[in-house]
Parts: sequence; C-alpha cells; structure tokens
Amino acid sequence: MMALPPGEFRMGSQKFDDELPMHQVQIRQSFALSETEVTQGQYQAVIGENPSHFKDQPGWEERPVERVSWLDAVKYCNTLSEKEGLPPCYKVQGEAVTWQGLECAGYRLPTEAEWEYAARADTATDYSGSQQIDDVAWYERNAGQQTQPVGKKAANPWHLKDMSGNVWEWVWDFYKENYKGAGRRDPMGPEAGSKRVIRGGAWNYDAEYARVADRFGNEPGDRDKNVGFRLARSYP
Repeated sequence: MMALPPGEFRMGSQKFDDELPMHQVQIRQSFALSETEVTQGQYQAVIGENPSHFKDQPGWEERPVERVSWLDAVKYCNTLSEKEGLPPCYKVQGEAVTWQGLECAGYRLPTEAEWEYAARADTATDYSGSQQIDDVAWYERNAGQQTQPVGKKAANPWHLKDMSGNVWEWVWDFYKENYKGAGRRDPMGPEAGSKRVIRGGAWNYDAEYARVADRFGNEPGDRDKNVGFRLARSYP
C-alpha cells in the first residue's frame, strides 16, 4: 500500500452535472491506498472463493476481482483486518453498514474524496497519471473486451496504478447526483442514499468514464463483471 500525504485539491469538473459544483476539499487524515485493485488471487486467499467472470482466463490470479458487490467489498475489508489482527472498521447488520470512522486503523474502502485525491496525485491530467489514456488505462479500445492483469500500465505520480480503467472501483460514499452541500474537510459523503459510488471506469467503457472526475452510482448489492475495489487504511 502507498502512504499518501494530507493535502488539498479541487474536486469535480465542469463536464457533467454530477461532477458539479467544483469545490476545494481538504484531506487532513493521512491514509494509504493499495497500489492496484484487489486481485482475484488476493480475494480468493482471504474469502476462500472467487466470484469473478474472468476467473478462467490466463493470469487470472493477477486480474482484478470483479462481480463483487459493495457489501462483498466491505466483508473483504473486515475479514482481512481480522486476519491481520487489526480492528474491523465496519459493523454489518444485514445490508446496514456503519463505519467506525477515519480513526479506525483496519482496512476499509476509500471515501470518494480520498479516491479522487489519490487519482489526481496533485496533477491536472484528465486520467490518473497522464493526459494520454493508453499510457495508464485499460478501456474499451485496448482491453480486448476483458480485464487485464493489474499493474501493467504506468503509475500516477503517487505510484498508484489502474485508477483509470480495468474495473470500476467501489468507494464508501452514497451516490448523490451532484456535490451541492458536500463537505470540504475529510468528507464522507451523504448520510443516506440508495446507491454507492463507483469510480475509475472499466475495460468495457470508453475514455470519458476513465477520467479522474467521473463518477457513477450502483446498487450496493450489484455484482457486475466490470466492478471491483481497492483498499484504504488510515494512519495517525
């Protein structure tokens, strides 16, 4: 995992309504983010099964896990925390999930603001690490209609890979169709909603969805062959 510094950035863009209004966000809590998306091999080692659509393809262990719901991602975070002797960050009661907050030292999903902060990596490029999408992302024009092993494209300046393309990534936040009223300091998203945010685009989506500002909402129980996740952890 890559330790990332606190800082500020301009979140959102002028391109689509759900990316408005652009607003200044302060990330005050140091955190780490996994270098790549969670792979099928990692998921199987922790959970004991592999739900992925592309699990029979060559190099499957290094391809991102997909067909995981938001609730599956939460379960993975808690299970890995327990295996490593860390406090679980989520309390799960059926489909209701509460988060212990940024002070929890266990594994968790990044907030939407943390995700975009990390993807931008203090740059102004459309994609995470480059203005040229083919340098950093697997998307519909170069992925061959399937996921690809993680870490094969160039990293962004903070050494994070695949934040644009390959699979969409679940984050913590409920999805809202704009940023009106959004918090400015360590925001954790709306207090309620029916969908959770996914970020980053995927192997079967075109370039505009791989932009660092692009965002989408999925039902938390959805399991799609183009949606996975990566891990975050808070640090003092």
